[in-house]
This record gives sequence, structure tokens and C-alpha cells, in this order.
Amino acid sequence: MIVPSRLLGNLLEQIDQKRAAYLALDFAQHVLDLERDEIEEPVSVACLEYMDAAHEAIGLGAAAGGRPAEGGQPLPPGRGRGLHHGRGAGRCRVNAGQGARARPVQSPVLPVRPRQLQAEAGRWAARHRDDDVDERLAARRARWEEARWQVRHVIASEPNPHGDA
Repeated sequence: MIVPSRLLGNLLEQIDQKRAAYLALDFAQHVLDLERDEIEEPVSVACLEYMDAAHEAIGLGAAAGGRPAEGGQPLPPGRGRGLHHGRGAGRCRVNAGQGARARPVQSPVLPVRPRQLQAEAGRWAARHRDDDVDERLAARRARWEEARWQVRHVIASEPNPHGDA
């Protein structure tokens, strides 16, 4: 049986740090999109600003001359799920943005934490399951689907080493 999380780990070991940083942001964005309805607007706006800053920092690389990327305002305090408690996609996304701000852009290393995002997708599915579906089963299925999406995304975004066909 193919285990997506193991396959994903093998794939991520083979990519360069800049691409891994972009993938970290893509993975966080995917889970954030899942939780979008549960996130209050000021939090999602701040989070998107951090993501934009992280993308900019990765893109600038050494050309930024060590200038940290500028992010948005700090996340406002609040109640609820997702970004408010710094869980799941929100935490990863904000960490990605803060990582880009805190480090010189010459070394745009952002952690790819696919398992953390898979777990958040599982928690979201458990909260939104039908009453007749077991909570653990719903979470397990969602973690599997998130891992499968991540593997497909890595493969689909891999540039062809032989150029465009």
C-alpha cells in the first residue's frame, strides 16, 4: 500500500529550500481555504499580509540584501477556531510570514510541516462530520486526503527538467 505521508517525506527531501518554502505556503493556504468560513476577517486579512510578505521574501532571495520582509499588523486577539488560537493553517501561515520577517532574506528557509497541516484538516473534518460518522474515522480520512493532495501538489508543481513539452 502507498502511504502518502511517507511518499511526501521522500519528495520533500529532494527539493531545494526555496521551493520548499513556497510549498510550505501552498500547504498552509490549502488548509486555510478549508477553514475560511471559521476565520474572522481581521485575522484572515492579517494572515494574508504575512503570506504576501513571505512570498516576497522568498522571491527576493539574496537580492534583498538581508532586508527582512515587511509583514502586516500583528494578529488581533479573538475567539474561535483556526487562526485565533494559532492552530492549524493559521499558525503555519503566520509562522511562515514571521519566519520570513525574522530571518534575513538571504536564507529564506520556511519549515514544511505537512503532518501538522494534515492534522488540522483532520480536526476540521471531525468538527464538520455528519452525526452518523465516527469522529476518528472522519479525521483519519481527512488526514489521508490532505496528504494525498500535498503529494499531488508537489508532483504537479515540479518543473520538467527537460523543458516544456
